[in-house]
Amino acid sequence: MIITENLTKIYSTDGGVKVKALDGISLEIKDGEFISIVGASGSGKTTLMNIIGCLDIPTEGKYTLDGSDISLLGSGELSRIRSRKISFVFQGFNLIPSLTAAENVELPLIYRKTEPSVRKRTVAEALEAVGLAKRANHLPSELSGGQQQRVAIARAFAADAPLILADEPCGNLDSRSGTDVMEMLHGLNRIGKTVVLITHDEKAAMTADRQIRISDGKVVV
Repeated sequence: MIITENLTKIYSTDGGVKVKALDGISLEIKDGEFISIVGASGSGKTTLMNIIGCLDIPTEGKYTLDGSDISLLGSGELSRIRSRKISFVFQGFNLIPSLTAAENVELPLIYRKTEPSVRKRTVAEALEAVGLAKRANHLPSELSGGQQQRVAIARAFAADAPLILADEPCGNLDSRSGTDVMEMLHGLNRIGKTVVLITHDEKAAMTADRQIRISDGKVVV
């Protein structure tokens, strides 16, 4: 599913100082794996996630996603790859406040121009799967943090992308809600999705099939 070869990312500060966020990252993630990328704040794990998620491009190196060389694609092609192959679950939920739970879940299907009847059925199934069928018409402000994260997972379920990127998905949740969210991510993995969990939480990381540890922009053993 994912192959990176010598990925390097260099940022330039306003003062002209160059910062190497990634320093020669090479890794392979197989289709259907549940992987955790673990590292402290500033280790480079978020930069790596942004490149894997086609939100950023490397300064050097090669990134292949599902057989496509992402390093060579323009912004329009990257956007199409994201909409078809990647779903995100963020720490901050990233729900649109003015839309109901159902409307938030429906968004990726609208972008894909899915037929309205199919959208309605898919949204209902996704909310049912995360236990929020009765909350479909509630706004995010009317939901708890755990429920908002369930909506985000329902959105990923509805999008049916092969790759799920979860960036600190339990960071704003209490322990019980966090446990529930991790179980839902494992549920997506059990139906064949490749899940990449980005976290500094060792307990969450250890539930993955394999851990990839990042420090100072490098993979460490």
